[in-house]
Amino acid sequence: MMLLRVLEEREVTPSGASEARGLDLRVLAATKADPAEAVARGDLREDLYYRLNVVRLRIPPLRERRADVPLLFARFLNRAAERLGRPAPRIDHAVRRRLLEHDWPGNLRELANFASQVALGMAGAQGVLLSESGLSEQVLAYEAELIREALIACKGDIREVTARLKIPRKTLYDKMTRHGLQPALHRKADH
Repeated sequence: MMLLRVLEEREVTPSGASEARGLDLRVLAATKADPAEAVARGDLREDLYYRLNVVRLRIPPLRERRADVPLLFARFLNRAAERLGRPAPRIDHAVRRRLLEHDWPGNLRELANFASQVALGMAGAQGVLLSESGLSEQVLAYEAELIREALIACKGDIREVTARLKIPRKTLYDKMTRHGLQPALHRKADH
């Protein structure tokens, strides 16, 4: 196999050339599957595996390194906004919450796609694509987010929240029940 020889000898002979040329070569190979298991199944040549298996790094999925998610998202969001020729939007509580609570099974690709959706203004509360939900779902999601943000800003003080949102106390309690919001959680938190 030509690739094995190139990896071993670090030189290549271009088509039509009579002499080999040296290569300053570094190879980075990535896989989701365990390469040793692929060798055992016969899906990967053993000699290639041992030539590539010099230094092994395991990069954990995003669900195992949640602290990296906001930093990576900010970078993806800035890139997406720049690509679209618009300023990066302000991140609301719903987006922050999704960044921290979602498992990101699609890892970086899913996170980058979500950043593009946010940059386009297509991601609503809970990361739902606005085009996938009807008006009533969007209104409910927006209402829940406004109440959640008021609870955070007012540190769970119901009197302040009702004044801020300009709604009666009973209405606020009905809406909090509908959306599963608990003011006590915001009283304890130091926001």
